[in-house]
Amino acid sequence: MFPELQKRLVRLYTLSTGMILTFILAVTFLFYLSSRQSRLEASFSDHIFTLTSKLQTDSTFIDSYLAQLETKHNLIIYIEENDTPFFFPGAFKPRTDRRSLLHKAQEMACAEGIFPNSHPISSNLLQSSLLKIEGGHHDSYLGCVTVTNTSAGYKKLILLQDITANRMNLTWTAILYLLIDILGILLLFLTGRRFVGRSLRPLEEMYEKQQDFAASASHELRSPLAVIRTAADAAAASPAQQEKYLAVIRDECQRGNALVKNLLLLASAQQENWCVKKQLFELDEMLLHLMELYEPLCSAKNASLLLALPEEPLPPVYADPELCLQIFTILLDNAIAYGLKDTGRIILSAGRAQSLTTVCVTDFGPGIGEEDKALIFDPFYRQDKSRNVKAHFGLGLSIAARLAGLQDVSLNVRDTEGGGSTFEVVFNG
Repeated sequence: MFPELQKRLVRLYTLSTGMILTFILAVTFLFYLSSRQSRLEASFSDHIFTLTSKLQTDSTFIDSYLAQLETKHNLIIYIEENDTPFFFPGAFKPRTDRRSLLHKAQEMACAEGIFPNSHPISSNLLQSSLLKIEGGHHDSYLGCVTVTNTSAGYKKLILLQDITANRMNLTWTAILYLLIDILGILLLFLTGRRFVGRSLRPLEEMYEKQQDFAASASHELRSPLAVIRTAADAAAASPAQQEKYLAVIRDECQRGNALVKNLLLLASAQQENWCVKKQLFELDEMLLHLMELYEPLCSAKNASLLLALPEEPLPPVYADPELCLQIFTILLDNAIAYGLKDTGRIILSAGRAQSLTTVCVTDFGPGIGEEDKALIFDPFYRQDKSRNVKAHFGLGLSIAARLAGLQDVSLNVRDTEGGGSTFEVVFNG
């Protein structure tokens, strides 16, 4: 499920961001194209203005000046006066025949009403628009035809500029922009795959945990149901032992009820539906109350429960007293179930350091391995892989950790000096 979801999200991310990148590059290229075209036309217009001014003021042109102007700016200059062309063979050699290009320019000017024998009437100048001429060898030109009045008649100027190199530059620039776009989309795809993968990883882990949770819950629920069914069949087959089997059924029903209650408790805590009522309360009183509750239970197991409090009273802590009592109850139940194997002693202690108040439940049992410490707060996790201790389902510590998190209280575990485990509940302030 998640690999397919990742592929779809990566495609969506790449497509959306790639379209944005393509749009930005396209707008940038069009702006560059417009700017370059404007500069080119402005430069060509400057040449037209310069030559037209000389036509109006100078009676003669020096060939070397025209040759230098043509070769420097890739121009084709044709001048005639009163139907007589200037004797200037031209210095710039275009790809297409020079006369053919001049003829095309004249034809395009004719289409705008500037005929070979046209003369300015209402003004001293008759000028065509900027003409775009295509040669016969994939070459391109800008052109303009100008006719100006003089004291002796008129002068005509046909000016062309080879812009083939400019078009090639634009083509290579477009290819460069396209390569940048392709490379950018590829990078977006790679970063998107990494980003989406990292974003989905917590969801995938959560989904796997939910699957494990459901499988473990099903296993735990199936166990008491199987015992109940077996006991019911046995009671039906042996009426003389019905009381024995009914007692087993009652025990398994109570065990199943406890499991369902813990599951509901954990689900409520995980969904943060728990109503947390923080208030200032005395930890000393709660610990004394726990001592009274659990001392008889420890004595019944030939064990002792010791309470260690500092000489000075502990300051009130700001938390939910009911949730804290639930946490301490879970920790004491676990200590009695797992921490009395090597020694019959449990210590319930409290202390104050700097601005932190700490309550510890210390046992001297077999302890918890380093590889298990990161897992003991997961639902249904138990060090006893065989699950021989049926009174515990592996939910207590996960519930305690969640209840602590709801109050911004820390719950940690460390090794007890000499062997065993110490669970610490740390209150801020």
